[in-house]
Amino acid sequence: MKANLRIVVLAVAVAAACTDAFAQFGVNIGYMNSTTYSRVEGTEGSEKAGTNGFAAGIDHNIRLIGNLLSIQPGIYYQHLLRSEDIAEIAGLAANTTYMENFLAIPVHVKVGFNLLPKDVLRLYVFAGPTFEIGLSSSDKISVSGSLLGHDIAGEVSYNYYSGKIKTSSDELQSVVDSYFQSEDKGQLKRFDVMIGGGVGLQVVRFLDIKVGYDYGMVNRYAGDLAEHASANRGQFYVGVGIRL
Repeated sequence: MKANLRIVVLAVAVAAACTDAFAQFGVNIGYMNSTTYSRVEGTEGSEKAGTNGFAAGIDHNIRLIGNLLSIQPGIYYQHLLRSEDIAEIAGLAANTTYMENFLAIPVHVKVGFNLLPKDVLRLYVFAGPTFEIGLSSSDKISVSGSLLGHDIAGEVSYNYYSGKIKTSSDELQSVVDSYFQSEDKGQLKRFDVMIGGGVGLQVVRFLDIKVGYDYGMVNRYAGDLAEHASANRGQFYVGVGIRL
């Protein structure tokens, strides 16, 4: 864990140091689609679970070799969400909402070329690591209906980092306690290192449009679950930004 924190601190320090005359500041926002690929030891193939959301953040573009080569560290907030109805079971109707929030620190190397003179239109490609820190990961289930002669309505939430289960009422808590046991250990790790790249266009040194893909190198599962199963996250994104 200490080694992971040192990597993140170094990446943040690089981003904070980008204030010289050759650095260009950017503000960006975009759409994200994330897919988690989970595999169980001894089985073939993998299961996929997708979420959609957005990313917003800032970066600095530091020129290394003129307009050709640069490095672009940044810091982003990522919000991902999936919501679906669950088939009615034993008189209970339910809807589940899965939500994740991350702090992402990309450190990309960029190579760019002019498509039109005087930087009117530039094409660039980029690649590098993105350090991901999980802020929250939870499942919230909204239930309503009748169970064992009792009217049930409320919300049950599970924290994948802490393993804790919370409910919106004491009555619902007693039902949950009858079937589930809250744990002190979560199922997911907070830290991931993603590797990826993409391509983009810059218009008149002001407007940025880019697409990219990252894939996580760290098994997201934690504890005993990680001994016989793995989960890795891939994310596709489309973003727009302005250079200041």
